[in-house]
Amino acid sequence: MKKILAILFVGILASLNLLSCLASDTKMGFLPNQTAVAYSFIHGNYVGQAFVTTDNEGKLEVEIDEAFLPDVLCAVSYGINGWNDETTISYESRGKKYYVAKYIEYADTIYVAVQSGKTFSYVKADDKGEAVGETQLDKEIITNQDTMASYFDNIKNGKLRIFAQFGGYAIPITLSMYGGLTKRKAPDYWNNGLGWAGNIKAIEDFIEDYGSQYSLNEMSQASEKNKEGLRFWSVADTVTGATNSDFKSYFALAQSAIARLKTHFPR
Repeated sequence: MKKILAILFVGILASLNLLSCLASDTKMGFLPNQTAVAYSFIHGNYVGQAFVTTDNEGKLEVEIDEAFLPDVLCAVSYGINGWNDETTISYESRGKKYYVAKYIEYADTIYVAVQSGKTFSYVKADDKGEAVGETQLDKEIITNQDTMASYFDNIKNGKLRIFAQFGGYAIPITLSMYGGLTKRKAPDYWNNGLGWAGNIKAIEDFIEDYGSQYSLNEMSQASEKNKEGLRFWSVADTVTGATNSDFKSYFALAQSAIARLKTHFPR
């Protein structure tokens, strides 16, 4: 009888060990050859995208990106190529002044920039270029998962365009002041030190190695800087190597995409 109980005990331990492994979503048995995407509004200025896949063995891969909103993509060089007081509007960000095209087209709809103090917003325009609505284009873009997904597609397909003069030729936006239309393609965006790319890779690598099934309460940033002057984020007891202030937002975005993947076992 003792021998039988011992065998049963060993079997139970083995089962618990298996379940423990499955609890980590890197080993929980994702079905192979899947794709899932999720979007969110990151840092108050960007549309975040998490693109997750599994290979033919069910191994998880994570790719995080962010698209610049029109306030960045529609920036122009004042005083050059006809950009003047009639065709631009200015705003301030972090003590620096920027100019954007006053008239733009997004997904076949014309918008006009409306000044509000030191900032501005794009709203729908009539056939004379006058504002006819109050809904801001940025808010339209971030309304839901579908509108954010459409934004990624639209900017990549040339559906964000600017006018050097109202009613004139529409110029497709193909680059930003940082290089690409999204941060993964923008080499000039936060490229000093670990930078954006290094921080994002640290988050992606952690999730691929340890899984994403952690609560935001398990995430903490070191209170003091190390000898390199960095304060790393940790998840549970593991240091991630990331230092960015929006670590939790990116992690939660990846979690949203991963939750859309199918597994061999119900969650």
